[in-house]
Amino acid sequence: MIVGVGIDTVELERIERAMERWPRFLDRILTPRERARTGERVERVAARWAAKEALFKALDPPSKGLYMGWRDVEVLNTSTGRPFFVVKGRTGRYVKRRNLRLHLSLSHDRGRAVALVLAQGRPRSRSRGCLGL
Repeated sequence: MIVGVGIDTVELERIERAMERWPRFLDRILTPRERARTGERVERVAARWAAKEALFKALDPPSKGLYMGWRDVEVLNTSTGRPFFVVKGRTGRYVKRRNLRLHLSLSHDRGRAVALVLAQGRPRSRSRGCLGL
């Protein structure tokens, strides 16, 4: 059952300005493995930014108490290019506790990057996540 959906989009120009303005920007939002795979290609960096934002939306935490650190979430790719998440820290424990499967799609075109995340698993309770249909 789909228990969460998140989508985010970001202008490539916004990410490019941040990369130019703050020398440590990439180190703050990307893990070393992500840096090795994306380099400084702004469209790849922006897609990962959007993916992490979309993931938090899809997780729909029960309170603002779930802190998701930028580097607690990695966006990597399979050998065929399909993107996937590696989550650790508090976010990883939350995903594991809820036994969630995360699905990710990324794209970039015409100055924007977009990410769509589907969280699949059990609803948190019987009163949420099911319409009774």
